[in-house]
Amino acid sequence: MMRRTAVALLLCASASSGAAWGAAAPVPVAAPSPSPAPKGVLPVNSSLVLELDDGLSTATASEGQTFRAHLASALTLDGIKVAAAGAPVIGTVTFVRRATAPDHDGYMSVRFSPLPLAGGIALPLRPLSTTWSVHVTAGQESTSAVTDDVKDILVPYHFLYRQFRKGSDLDLKPGSTVHALTMGTVRLMAGSPRVELLDPVRLGTSVPYTAVTPIPLFTPRPLITATPKPSSSPTPSATPAS
Repeated sequence: MMRRTAVALLLCASASSGAAWGAAAPVPVAAPSPSPAPKGVLPVNSSLVLELDDGLSTATASEGQTFRAHLASALTLDGIKVAAAGAPVIGTVTFVRRATAPDHDGYMSVRFSPLPLAGGIALPLRPLSTTWSVHVTAGQESTSAVTDDVKDILVPYHFLYRQFRKGSDLDLKPGSTVHALTMGTVRLMAGSPRVELLDPVRLGTSVPYTAVTPIPLFTPRPLITATPKPSSSPTPSATPAS
C-alpha cells in the first residue's frame, strides 16, 4: 500500500512538473514578412539578368578586355517599359587568373557599364559576385576528394599526377546568363523613369580632399611682429696717411 502511494505521488509530481515546463515554453512568433516594394519603384540592389553576346574564358581573357551583353528581358514598372529587352551593356575584365596546377581553378573580376533606360538616362550596375569562378557544389568537391583518395591507394603514382594536374578554366559561352545588381533606385515620375543614386558614406572626421592648393588672395599678417634691433657697429678708424 505504501509503495502504491509513493508511485502515485511520483506520477503526480512528474505530471505537474511537465505541465509547468509546458506552460513556461515560449511560443515561437513568425517573423513579419518584408513589405513589397511600391508600384512604380525598382529598389536599389535589385537583380537583373544579362545575357552574354561574346564568349569569355579565363584561359584567354586579359585585363582591360571588353565583352558585350544585353538585358535578357524587358524591365517594366507599373506597366510602363523603362528598359527594352536587348538593351546593351558593356563589360570589362578588371582582373583574371588562369587555371594552374595543382587543381587551382581560374577566376576573374568584371565591371559593367550603366544600363540605358527610357528617356536617355542610365542605371549603374555591378556584378552580383565580385569574383567569377567555376561553380563546384559541396557534394562534387567531396566526391572528387574521395575519388582522389581511392586512386592514391589503387593507382601507382597517382599522388604525383595530382601535383601536376591543372585546374579548370572558367568558360562562358555566348548566350550564358549572368546577374547584375542595380546601384540606384528607379522611380516613375509623370510616366518617366528617374534614377536616385545612393549618397556616399561620410564620416564625421572626414576632411575634404583637394589636389590643388588655392593661392591666397593676400599675404597673411605674420603671427609674431618682429622688432628691429640695430646691431652695434665698430668705431671707424682714421685712414692712415700715405
